[in-house]
Amino acid sequence: MPRLDAERIDLWRQFCLISARVQRLIDRELTEQHDLPLGWYDVLTAIRDGGGSIRVRELSLALDENPSSLSRRLDRMEDDELITRRRAPRADDRRAVEVVLTEEGRFTWRDANITYRRLVQQHFASSLTDTDIAALHRLWTKLARSTPAQPEPVDPLDWLR
Repeated sequence: MPRLDAERIDLWRQFCLISARVQRLIDRELTEQHDLPLGWYDVLTAIRDGGGSIRVRELSLALDENPSSLSRRLDRMEDDELITRRRAPRADDRRAVEVVLTEEGRFTWRDANITYRRLVQQHFASSLTDTDIAALHRLWTKLARSTPAQPEPVDPLDWLR
């Protein structure tokens, strides 16, 4: 394994700063044009990718987010009528809740997705050649292998069962 030198530290910082900058640009534009923060767009996208509904636990894993902070976001999104939540008990989890896109949520996602795609093209994809994309695939595959995924949420009541 190569040692952590000044160049690698500098590359890491550049990656973080550029990623944060692009995310802020996208967030600002989505909020200004659609009254939809990037984090909300990501939730709508994950639900849509799940076929229009997804269990909360699966959603938190898909977004690699803490379930408690995700729950607060879902509360606000439900207040804005972009999603609804409904109980979806299963044999392995009687307390399971499913998040469902509303009609308003589907329309909001569709309109915001046009803006999102334009912004990703403008601030990211337009700068990349096919060679760059192949190199990023290789790099992100390596990084994904070396970075542990978010641990599954622990249920504090498990010890009672």
